[in-house]
Amino acid sequence: MKKYLMLFRFLSLVLVLVTASSCSSDDNDGPPRPAENIVDLAAATADLSTLVEALQRTNLTDDLEASGPFTVLAPSNAAFATFLGQNNFTSIQDVPVDVLTQILLNHVIGTELNSRDLTVLQRNYAATLASGPSTGSFLSLYFDATDGIEFNGVSSVVNGGGDILASNGTIHIVDAVIDLPTVVTFVGEDFNFEQLTTALTTATPGTDFAAILSGDGPFTVFAPVDQAFDELLDSNPDWSSLSDIDESLLTAVLQHHVAPGNNRSSGFSEGLNLTTLEGDDITISLQVNAPFLASITDGAGNDDVNVGFVDIQASNGVIHLIDQVMLPDTDN
Repeated sequence: MKKYLMLFRFLSLVLVLVTASSCSSDDNDGPPRPAENIVDLAAATADLSTLVEALQRTNLTDDLEASGPFTVLAPSNAAFATFLGQNNFTSIQDVPVDVLTQILLNHVIGTELNSRDLTVLQRNYAATLASGPSTGSFLSLYFDATDGIEFNGVSSVVNGGGDILASNGTIHIVDAVIDLPTVVTFVGEDFNFEQLTTALTTATPGTDFAAILSGDGPFTVFAPVDQAFDELLDSNPDWSSLSDIDESLLTAVLQHHVAPGNNRSSGFSEGLNLTTLEGDDITISLQVNAPFLASITDGAGNDDVNVGFVDIQASNGVIHLIDQVMLPDTDN
């Protein structure tokens, strides 16, 4: 039964993301589009003057005057003031152009999502225009619209600031600048990873996984969903929580889920071997006409670990969801 529950969750995420790419506020029942584009409306909004200055400094105005459609998460002036203070900048002019460019692009979704779309999708990912660590990859953005609308756990749509229609998309004014996410960002915010977060923190205090996985990387993380950890605990009558597992064993297990490199699903091939941080290899097998993209053989020889939702792209690596906890070769 747990297998089917996990399959449903994987498919829900995949279908939701596909649906998101076709959502648009521009329908026959919606309000008419203004003639002004996103940049025009931002320039006419007093609370977005710092954003306009940032767009001009990075030469992104032309990009956001294109046909789109785009969704722009527009930080307010107060949001930028907080960002500047936290990073010891006096003004937008002090932020390196390359850094500022990627931060701004991390606020632009390459399709149009209004508040209704986000609320229907609830908790999911969208692709931004910010560059990932490998050619052709773009950073993901996690949103949670179950109680208000929040992005990457740090920035929310301000009251009355949503669904500002432009000729080429929609603006949502947000209360914080969204920094470039690491794999830790998504593991900590995605509701699928509550057990994984516990495993990486309180259950393994002797290893600073947060610091490791916040490093430059890049890393490929095969992330077990919560039900996978439930199955692991059920496999041993002495385990009722992750803290019951010997810390050295759990540490090795977690390291067995991380491999070097930004290995996106487009690079998966039959028999691809990846050496994990724990030291053992895992092997990718492609599935044809199956509900999952691929399966993995772990270090212990288990060959039925399924790869479901893929390519959650962070600035320092990529995350793929899996339906079982992988085990290293305990003989070595």
